[in-house]
Amino acid sequence: MRDQLQAKPKLSSLLLLTIAVLFTHWMAFFNEGIFAEDAGLFPTLIYNDWIAIADMFSSAGVPVFTYYVWPMAFVGNVFLLKSTVIIGVYFIAIFSYLLASKSGFFSERESLVLAIFTQLLPIPTITVIFTYSIYFAAYALFLLATYLFLSIEWMRGRSHYLLRALAICVYFIAFTLNSLLVLYAAGFVLVYAVWLRRTGRRVRHARELISTFWSFCLARADFTLLPLVYWVYKAIFYQRSGLYSNYNGFSLDVESIAKNSYQFIVNGIVFPLAKSLDDWNSFLYLGAAVSSILFVACFVFVNRGDARNAELDERRGDGFKIIGFGLFLLLCGTLPYILVNKSPAPGVLMRNAMLMPLPISVVGIGIWRVVKFRSTNLRSHSVAIVLFVSLLIVFTGRWWESYAAWQARAAKDLAVSQYLADHPEWSAFSVYWIADKLPMSPEASEYGFADYTSKFRMHWGGQTRMAFTPGHISFFGIDTQPGVRPVHSKLPDRIAYFCNAWASAKDIDLSGPQAELEITPTQRPWNNASVASAYLYYRFIEPSGLKNYLAELVNVTLRAL
Repeated sequence: MRDQLQAKPKLSSLLLLTIAVLFTHWMAFFNEGIFAEDAGLFPTLIYNDWIAIADMFSSAGVPVFTYYVWPMAFVGNVFLLKSTVIIGVYFIAIFSYLLASKSGFFSERESLVLAIFTQLLPIPTITVIFTYSIYFAAYALFLLATYLFLSIEWMRGRSHYLLRALAICVYFIAFTLNSLLVLYAAGFVLVYAVWLRRTGRRVRHARELISTFWSFCLARADFTLLPLVYWVYKAIFYQRSGLYSNYNGFSLDVESIAKNSYQFIVNGIVFPLAKSLDDWNSFLYLGAAVSSILFVACFVFVNRGDARNAELDERRGDGFKIIGFGLFLLLCGTLPYILVNKSPAPGVLMRNAMLMPLPISVVGIGIWRVVKFRSTNLRSHSVAIVLFVSLLIVFTGRWWESYAAWQARAAKDLAVSQYLADHPEWSAFSVYWIADKLPMSPEASEYGFADYTSKFRMHWGGQTRMAFTPGHISFFGIDTQPGVRPVHSKLPDRIAYFCNAWASAKDIDLSGPQAELEITPTQRPWNNASVASAYLYYRFIEPSGLKNYLAELVNVTLRAL
């Protein structure tokens, strides 16, 4: 059997992976909506408010992110800012492929399929929020560092030590996303397994496992101690402050662990898969079917020469080992969130599940290998192609539905912004009570006060206006009715902390005049796909009709209280 430890990445596979990412995420490049944390970051970039950016990330104990964000101010284009997220997704897929190929536990074809599904599984559907490019970039750097860690096993002399130092430095930067400190355990185990296989060592019982692992750790003491060193370094130099003092604090009671574990299963695995099979939009899924069939045709054409060798590699009885490692990888990717009382939920909180696609893809490859090893019927090339095409259609269609929902949300928000720009007299109020009566898809329906205060600042100037959405009325502990002056809160410290320059609300006056801002749909039925396609048409093909289209999309009225 050929030695895959020396296998090199194929340019054709990298090209296919690039095409797969573009097929899946092309709509993200055309979304200019400002959502969630972008509502805080985008105005500070426009106005070059460096202090507000530094204060926010420093109070959260992640000042390194400041140096990632600052250069974004020179981009000056929303589309380019959005592309940074997909670039992060792309490099995550690339390094997943390189790691799988380098490890020798996967065939070339399996490595490529693994990487394709790492970016394809519709779990972290928050790739239209460019602030989250921070997290995707950190994850990509982590996989790069793991690839370098794995590669030094084949190097000697000066290049060995240079690559070793580089891997440690990249890890140190990536660990700014603290959940990667736990995922590091899976990467360390992967390198250990490759080392065992490369050196030909056999582990026959627990004592041999302990002794070989101990010798492996001693020979790589720098990598062994790295997470602990970073944790101590962060505790000393990157302390949280303000209301972030207890952010991501451990919650180790059984109820919290059980609840968040359940949420990871339901919202991180069941919900995305169920959503992929429910409420299909025929237009979107037809497009997904055409693109998926074309992609699989290219995939089969490129891999036809290696099919026989791939079949031999994939029939090895390592399926259960791959499944076991995938489950361990999944545990390491979810445990850091579970232990701090966090879990995914439809909407922006799906960011808590961003480490899940790779482990689930590994488990899927392991299951497929086990099934093929035990069933001669499933070794048929046609069966594999049909299954591959089906999964591509379902998951690509789900991604496109998600992107259509976020694109429709962007069109709605831009229509509201157009109303604000056309009515400067509405800027005379200090407090705005938001009555949003236009229902959106759950994943794109969450609005915070900064979604509106940022609009007020960019269209009317100043940071003197406050917006209360239904969700943030309870968040800020507001116990007075609209129209009552001044607005009273049971949590004044929370208002004082969050109503800052980051939220475009540092000079608010809660005793000033109040108004209700009501957003209602027009008579036309609201359909995400039709709204998204119509908006893209007017935005890029017939821009002269965009203003009229947005004016007819929603009704926005203001009523003084």
